[in-house]
Amino acid sequence: MPAKRDQQLLIDAARMYYVEGLDQGQVGRRLGLSRSGVSRILAKARELGVVQVRIIGDEHVSRNRDLERALVRKFGLREALVAETSSESASLRAVGQLASQVFTRRSATATRIGLSWGFTVGQLVEAIPQVTLRSATKLTPLVGGMPLLDTGPSGNSYIQTLAEKCGVSAERFDAPAVVESAATFHAMMSESTVRGALARARDCDLAFVGIGSFGVQTSKQTVDAMHLTEAEWSEVLRAKPVGDLAGRLFDIEGNPLGPPASERVIGTDIDEIREMQIATGLAAGKEKAPGVLGALRTGAFDILVVDEALAATVLSMATARE
Repeated sequence: MPAKRDQQLLIDAARMYYVEGLDQGQVGRRLGLSRSGVSRILAKARELGVVQVRIIGDEHVSRNRDLERALVRKFGLREALVAETSSESASLRAVGQLASQVFTRRSATATRIGLSWGFTVGQLVEAIPQVTLRSATKLTPLVGGMPLLDTGPSGNSYIQTLAEKCGVSAERFDAPAVVESAATFHAMMSESTVRGALARARDCDLAFVGIGSFGVQTSKQTVDAMHLTEAEWSEVLRAKPVGDLAGRLFDIEGNPLGPPASERVIGTDIDEIREMQIATGLAAGKEKAPGVLGALRTGAFDILVVDEALAATVLSMATARE
């Protein structure tokens, strides 16, 4: 990152040239620089992401406003973003792009931003452009890392990637997301480093959480990593889980599951996510519908970002259960 004074020079020159419409000679006269000096500064501004060139239509995601309004009315959301997509394969990327718009709009005023892990959160991080956040802003994982799961990348790695894009500090959660016994869970929760990471996660005023559907993709990998005994597995199944938020299982009515599953996850719980100022839920693919419906019924989310096939399926399921 350039020094603060140099950063301001990049911003001033870019504003005059791209926003005010001055030519390089006029910018130079205002700033006391030569035309070639202004050219070098503008090139540096593009290189560092102070200026971002975006081609309209290349990354544009159309939105289904009718489904958005229906979700807001049905579930009392502050906001819903529903991506119109031509195929299921495009849904994940489209949801990530719409979620990046939420990040861009909301992050400027946030003090601590939390992320869970999973495919959709990974797409969000990839879609976020280089943005300059306030230096005091912190990025923090909401749950420990999952280095053993190829399909469930560690939240710590996402946080570091995003921090580099935004020029801010990345906090760590140095603990596994999932442990194999209740004894290990209680031992981990007594560690000061884990308690500190959980306190930072609870302090987030903006959060992005992938919604898992039980038995699908990362949610399946999470439960497999718990190494439940046959008796414990039967107990979990009797509770009829439909999805998870950062590894925390819940049923179709949005009720969080207790032990044994709750004593395997090192991270924020559903009640703590609900208490955050702005919590955004992300999911793609209509197979996630049971998990998304249950997640919405937890009341944890203020904002939902999904694709239209998933949104329509969730609304249909909700109506059918009334």
